[in-house]
Amino acid sequence: MPPKNPYEKYIKQYQTSNITTATPEKLMILLFDGALQFLQKAKTAILENNIKERSANIDGARKILRELMRTIDLENGNDVSKQLFRLYNKMAMNLIKANIQRNVDKIDEVIQDITNIRWGFQKAIDIKNGLITVEEAMNELPQANEIQHPALRKDNDNNAG
Repeated sequence: MPPKNPYEKYIKQYQTSNITTATPEKLMILLFDGALQFLQKAKTAILENNIKERSANIDGARKILRELMRTIDLENGNDVSKQLFRLYNKMAMNLIKANIQRNVDKIDEVIQDITNIRWGFQKAIDIKNGLITVEEAMNELPQANEIQHPALRKDNDNNAG
C-alpha cells in the first residue's frame, strides 16, 4: 500500500469547502469535471482489465449524468432543455454499453460530449459575468453551426446503436 499523503486531511477540507461555497454554476462545472475524471479512470481500468474499477468509475459518471438530468426542468423548459436531456440520456446509455462491451471508444465519445457541454456552460457563465461577449464565445468554437450530435436530431429515438 502506498504511503498516506500527510496533506490528505487538508485536501479533503479544501474540497468540501470548495463545494459548499460554490455557486450553482460552479457546481455544474464541478460535476462535469467529476464525470470526466471518472471516465478517464474507467478507460485506464478497461486497458488494465480491472473489472471492479471499470464498473465503479463508469457508474460514478452515470450517476453524475443522472444528477445533471434531474436539474433540467422539462415541464417549463424550452426545446434546448429537452435536447440536453436526450443527450445526457444517450451518454448514460453509451456508458452502459461501454461497461458491457469494455469499449473505450464509447467512453471517448461521452468524454467528447461532456467536454463540449462543459465548454458551453463555462462560456455561458463567462458571458453572464461579463468576462466575454456572445460573439467572442462563438468565435472560439470552430464550425459552431455545423456541429450536431446524433442524439439531438429530432428523428433520433435514442434506442439505436
